[in-house]
Formats: sequence, structure tokens, C-alpha cells
Amino acid sequence: MFIALQFVIFTVTSIIVFIFSSYLNFMYLFDNYKHEFVNDVNDLQVYDYIVVGAGTAGATLSARLAEYGYKILLLEAGGTAPSFLDIPLLAPLIQNSPYDWQYTTVPQQNACKGLINNQSKWPMGKLLGGTSRLNYMLYVRGHSSDYDKWFPDFIEPITQYGGPMRISDLQWNTNLANVILKGLEEMHQHIGNINKDYKNGFMKAQLSMEDGKRWSTDKLLSKNFRKKMTIIVHAHVEKVLMESNRAVGVQFVRLNKRFKAIAREGVILSAGAIGTPKILMLSGIGPRKHLEDLQINVISDLPVGQHLVDHVLTGVDLVMLNTSIGLSMLNTLNPIPAINYFLFGKGPWTSTGVEVLGTFHSSFQKNKSDVPDLQIMVMPLGLSKDNGIVLRKAMGISDKIYTEYFAPIVFKNTVTIAPVLLHPKSKGEIKLRSSDPSDPPLIDPKYLSNKDDIAILIDGLQFVKKLVETDAMKSVGASIYEKHFPGCENETFDSTDYWECYIQHLTLTSYHPAGTCRMGDVVDQTFRVYGVTNLYAIDASVLPSLPSGNINAAILMLAEKAARIFKLNTKVYRTNMQCYKPNNYYHRLSR
Repeated sequence: MFIALQFVIFTVTSIIVFIFSSYLNFMYLFDNYKHEFVNDVNDLQVYDYIVVGAGTAGATLSARLAEYGYKILLLEAGGTAPSFLDIPLLAPLIQNSPYDWQYTTVPQQNACKGLINNQSKWPMGKLLGGTSRLNYMLYVRGHSSDYDKWFPDFIEPITQYGGPMRISDLQWNTNLANVILKGLEEMHQHIGNINKDYKNGFMKAQLSMEDGKRWSTDKLLSKNFRKKMTIIVHAHVEKVLMESNRAVGVQFVRLNKRFKAIAREGVILSAGAIGTPKILMLSGIGPRKHLEDLQINVISDLPVGQHLVDHVLTGVDLVMLNTSIGLSMLNTLNPIPAINYFLFGKGPWTSTGVEVLGTFHSSFQKNKSDVPDLQIMVMPLGLSKDNGIVLRKAMGISDKIYTEYFAPIVFKNTVTIAPVLLHPKSKGEIKLRSSDPSDPPLIDPKYLSNKDDIAILIDGLQFVKKLVETDAMKSVGASIYEKHFPGCENETFDSTDYWECYIQHLTLTSYHPAGTCRMGDVVDQTFRVYGVTNLYAIDASVLPSLPSGNINAAILMLAEKAARIFKLNTKVYRTNMQCYKPNNYYHRLSR
């Protein structure tokens, strides 16, 4: 009976995934063709500011600049989101779809050995709202010390207004969340709202969610500002147009036609940690030798694409229980959760997978007032839970690894308590593949090239083992999955050498690339690109270092900081400030 039920669940899941994937493909093509028949784009139109990329930073900044009275052109390479993308549970299904850039790193020498061709998949949003449309919606402000050097006033705007982002506590969670928190209490860990306390500790996750639905930054592109904002989708920006060392506009391709747009005040690149350095280098701003090798005229010799960093995690499906308190596929597939979601915005469909998270110091950190170097994310499922239909493909796990390691526990009660490396010492780079704008860039994060990163992640796994040994976790029969990871059979299980091998094989991105145009190297503290005028970069690429937590909240804060700088330094604001009332767009969103 049990096997028959599992077969039915597997079949139904496969059908649903196929239907939804086909729906996404159809809607993307439909949106594309729709704009082809209604092509209202004119060449050489003039705007005050041109913003490239409508993700977390780009959409936020465009809304603010329109609020200040500027005429804005917002260019987005993807389209508009179809229905149902607001359902949090469907986040993994949006990856590997046309709404995802589907980036892949180059093969890694010291990591990702359990992934296809040693390559890590890097999802990134290709639609209005950007990655805030396909991420796991986790809202983590990080540690206050993360921002000391470049954002010393970050606490003031957050505590006063909370920003425009809609934040929600978990609407639904499994019993695993409560058991985990009890176990952490046994370990004398702080339990509380770490977003409010600005310190280490653990809590049930907070999400960018409103009424049970995903909140994404395309919600900021209100119709109230359409008269001041032109949004063009399916527009691939090829380069910034330069006159000597001054940015005067952009060149973009839309539906196989090339256009130019002119900016009076400036061009703002918000295409993300991959897109922004790519556009800069194609425009002649980047490492001199690299650009000269590709026969690109060098305008400004800057370390664009260097210092690439990303949060790395491991430990997926490492913990097993003898009690079924994790997320069940049956919970998500029967009609009752669907009805509960669409009528009340409640139930398991509001889940994005992570229920508990928090940060702590490894044993290597003696100064406990410093920024934490490890995070834990607790998920009531693993990639074996869906029989390899979705999560395995999203993470890029190889067939051999899945068959030998994950498939044997498909019908077991597995959960994930994943340690995340917050401040890696390994630094990578992004380079152009060629001078052709349609070619994807070469992404090399050089994961685990610094041995200290492996040591800290091993320390994180030791923390997980201690948590598993607490009375709270023993009450649900928690244990470590003791099967040797393929490729590590020659190492003694649970030895330091074994865990080093394990981490090098099961190296997974947390989807937080940053630093490729970092502040102090490529842009100044007002986000101006060095060596040129009227050109700005405002997104994850400019972060001087990674925050101590999931990155989306930090990017939104960064965009708000940039907006305040523009507000204080613009003629439009000084001329028209008397026209704005206290109950403006910013306050309406924050109320």
C-alpha cells in the first residue's frame, strides 16, 4: 500500500511539474510575441535616467527616481511575470525556466565534484522583479557590523520605516521548526527576532510575503508613475554609449531590432552581479588586458568582474528522522492546501522550504562581537523528497551521485540542516567569453580554493551533529545519514578528511553572488563608476563584502541608500520638493 501511494505521488508530481513547466514556456513565448506585435519602441528617445535591470535594485531605484520627478527608462531583458508565480511553494519550478538566466559556472577544481561536470547552477531572475521573483523569499538583515564601512547609517531607515518590502512571519511550518528551536535552546543559542536584535541567534524565518503571496520589487512599479516611467521588457542591453569618458545612453536589442536610448543625467546599471560587470566590460570599462585581448577599446582600466564571492552551503539530506514531521508531498498535492491558499493565503503552499535560520560563530572566531562566519538554514525536506523530479535538477546533482547517495533514502524521513559559509576567503571572477553581447560570460567563483573555507564549513557540520544529539532531536529519532558520499569511500566516515571530501563534492550555492564591481574598486560611495561620468552601478555587484545572511534585504537597503543620495544631489528634487507631501509613495508602502 505504501509503495503504491508513493508511486501515485511520484506520478502526480511529475505530471504537475510537466504542466507547469509547459505553462511557463508558453507564457514567456506569448509575452514575447505580444510585444512584437505591439512594438512601440522608438529609437533615440531621450530620458533623464536610464536604468538597466528591473530586479530588486533596479525596480526600487526606478520607482524612487520617478517619485522625485525624473523621466525614467527602465530596461528589462526578460518579460512580465505570468499568473501563479506569486505562489511561494513553486519557487524551485521557476528555476531552469525562461524566466531564469540559467547561468552555469565553469567547472570547479576544488568543489562541486558531485554536480554535473563540476559546475554550479546559478539561477537569476529574467523578468520584472528580477531574482526577487524566483528566490526563496528569506528576509535577513544580517549583522550591523556588515555595513559599518559603506553604510554606517543603515539602521536609521530600517527601524524608522521598515523600507518598502512587505515582511511576514511564517504562515505555516512543520513541527520540525519547533523541535529544532528546542534543540538550539538546549545548546544555549539565542532564540529571538535576529532581524530586530541585530545579533547572532536563531528564529523562524521571516519572508518577503504579503497575504501569503510572494512580495517582489516589481510591485513598486506602480501605475501612478507610468507617466514618468517607461518600461521596456525583452530589451537586452549590449553596451553603454560613451562620448569620451561620459555615459550618454545605452544600446539595446529588442525582438531582433537594435535601438539606442539617450540619458541626460546618467545611466544606472542594476543588472546584477553577473549582468552589470558584463555590460561594463562590453562598454570598455574593465581590466585592460582582458579587454584588449578581446579587441574592446579600453575607456577605464578597472578590476570589473574581480572579487566574486558567494555564500556556499552543504549538508543537504544529511539528517534522518524516525518520525514523519517534515514536509510531506501528500501535504502539498491534495486539494485542501490549494483551497486554503487561494481563499485564505494560508497553509503549506505559503512555504518556500526554509523554516528556521540563524547565525553563529565558528570555533575559529574568538571575538564573538565580530560578524558571524556561519549560518544555519533548516529545511523540512531534502532533494530526495520529490524523487529527483525538481530539486535534483535545480541543484545540478549528477546522475551517479543521485542514484548512489540520494535515491536509497527517497522513502525515508530526511531533512536538511545546512551550514552556510558567510564570509568566504575564496574569491572568483567573471570574464567575457567574447566581445559578442549574446554570449554568456565565464563565471568562476573558485569555490573552496582557500582551505580555510573548508575548515569553517566542517565546523558548521560539527554544529549540526551537536544539534542532532540534543534531547529535542533525539525525541524524533534524529541521526546523521552514515552512507559514504560517492567519491569519499576511502575516507573514514566522520573523520576530518571525510567531511573535507564531502564538502568538496556537495558544494552548493546559496544564490548570493556579489562583489564584481565592488565599492572602493569600481564605484565610489555614491555608486559612481570610477574614470567616467554619468555612469552608476547599483546592485549586488557593488557590495564590498557579503552580508551575514541572505542577500535580498541588503540589496533593497542598498537601493534605498542610493535613492537618498540621488534625492539629496538632484536639481529636480531641490526644485520640486515643495510639491511632495509627507504621505508620499515611500510612506504609503511602509505604513
